[in-house]
Amino acid sequence: MAKGASPKGAPSKGKGKGNAKSAAAGGGGFPWLLVLGLFGIVIGGAVYLHQTGQLDSYISTLQASNVQSKASPSAEETTAAEAPAPAEETTAPEANKQPSTSQTPAAEEPETPSSAKATGSQTTEEPKREKKAAEEKPTKPKKPARLLQQSVGAKEPDYVIRQEIRAADRLLTKKKFHESLTEFRRLTKQVPDCVRCKYGEGAALEQVAEQERSNEKLMEAINAYKAACRMPNVRKSIRVEACIRQSDRLSFLGKPRVAIKEMEAVMADFGKNIKFLEEISQQCLIGGMNDKGKKYLSRILEIEPENGFALGHLGFVYKMELKYEEAVPLLYAGLRGDDERSKHSRFYYHLGDALMRINRTDESYEVYKDGAARGSFNSMYQRSTYNEPHLKAKPWWTPEETPYAKDIERLNKNWKTIRDEGLAVLNLKKGGFDPEAESLRQKGDWGQFTLFSQGRANEESCRKAPKTCKLVRSMKDAAGCKRGQIKFSVMQPGTVVWPHCGPTNCRLRFHLGLVVPDDVHIRCGNDTRTWTEGSTIVFDDSFEHEVWHHGKSFRMVLIIDFWHPDLSERQKQTLSPI
Repeated sequence: MAKGASPKGAPSKGKGKGNAKSAAAGGGGFPWLLVLGLFGIVIGGAVYLHQTGQLDSYISTLQASNVQSKASPSAEETTAAEAPAPAEETTAPEANKQPSTSQTPAAEEPETPSSAKATGSQTTEEPKREKKAAEEKPTKPKKPARLLQQSVGAKEPDYVIRQEIRAADRLLTKKKFHESLTEFRRLTKQVPDCVRCKYGEGAALEQVAEQERSNEKLMEAINAYKAACRMPNVRKSIRVEACIRQSDRLSFLGKPRVAIKEMEAVMADFGKNIKFLEEISQQCLIGGMNDKGKKYLSRILEIEPENGFALGHLGFVYKMELKYEEAVPLLYAGLRGDDERSKHSRFYYHLGDALMRINRTDESYEVYKDGAARGSFNSMYQRSTYNEPHLKAKPWWTPEETPYAKDIERLNKNWKTIRDEGLAVLNLKKGGFDPEAESLRQKGDWGQFTLFSQGRANEESCRKAPKTCKLVRSMKDAAGCKRGQIKFSVMQPGTVVWPHCGPTNCRLRFHLGLVVPDDVHIRCGNDTRTWTEGSTIVFDDSFEHEVWHHGKSFRMVLIIDFWHPDLSERQKQTLSPI
């Protein structure tokens, strides 16, 4: 520095008191500016490192060293961005959008508490960096059930091994199911009260079960979910997901009532949780426990009056109880709400049917029209709900339009033998015809005697009609039709059947006339016909049809469902039974 020069801002000789005061106010002049200069250099360097990505790398290195000293995870685990986590238990509408049962819902990640001093340099900077990474590259939920990637506080058991949990979950999403299972079991043994580890063990076991087609492994998964569901002093949001997954898998094994019992065992903890109540009410309906289902659906509506799931399903229950006036407003409310689960085709179907039965016919067809416009039905008159695309659709068929003309010819040729066996069953005092059980009768008496259902013979029934069963066993597309039935149908005079549609477009229905009096008719679509003894008519019962019997004696036909001729052999083998 030149002789006599002063640093800028420092008091010069002869400048007077004003500058002296300024220097004092600035904290001492030269040393203060030096600190500011050094600070600027540090900030500038940090910005440069951040822009080039080196700062994050440096921070990650420090964090890896810290975490290793505490939990010793592998180095690669420290780079995993934490996936969004499920929200805490809530009854708010926006927190109750039901996902697929094979996925887990997500919410924003909570920040790590500032009190987590035990982690050294791992401060709140880590969740901020991870949150930014999650926003830039969102983690999509995988099917089926994934581990809940939920951040936890430093005091929770999962915290120390959180990086290892993420690594095990990554194995699961990469379909390395056995490796993931091994890791989750190791972590569960290391930290017995780690709810995320137990849930992850269940999720991995579930995938191994599917891979190996093993019900034994699936039961192990169910037990792991049960353990997570009942684990005390951990986050309820994860426990709820475990309870729901346990219930869903029990139902998959045909045990909805066991699922209900398991959920009721933890009802004290989750009796106000909407998702929990939705699951148990659904299992009640699946298990035929409608009264109990109504109780839980009503509880949901007490908490959340506009819950579309509860409105639609409660309306459905009232419809099944033939309480049409109570069902209609609930079904309407469900369809008009925001919950897509209440807009399923069955709710359109049952609302329209309920309106039909209280003589609001025009309104009924408007509902069917809306359902068809939404894609719930193929058309307002073809309202089946279990459909395959691209199948020829028309109400009436001729035998020659099907590949079953020779089968029809054999049925017609043997109609008297078939009739005699049907009459013998009709005369039985016990073990004969059962009343129609689907509430399709507007009035009258309609009985059925089933020989085959869902592609399987009822052997007890076949012993009472052996010749008929022997004949139809040779018709593989009838005897093996998993979406159909073969049965005798008897209708007494005065019977009227409501307009209705069958459940699927995957079959054609054949009626062989056995006893046909005058003045008995069937309408399908816009065409009304009758039966002839010894002759077969063919129609697609996924179209609206109805029957009325104004004759003076009973009518008897043999109903035979054949696979729709447009289905491939693979479809016939793989379609689920109805």
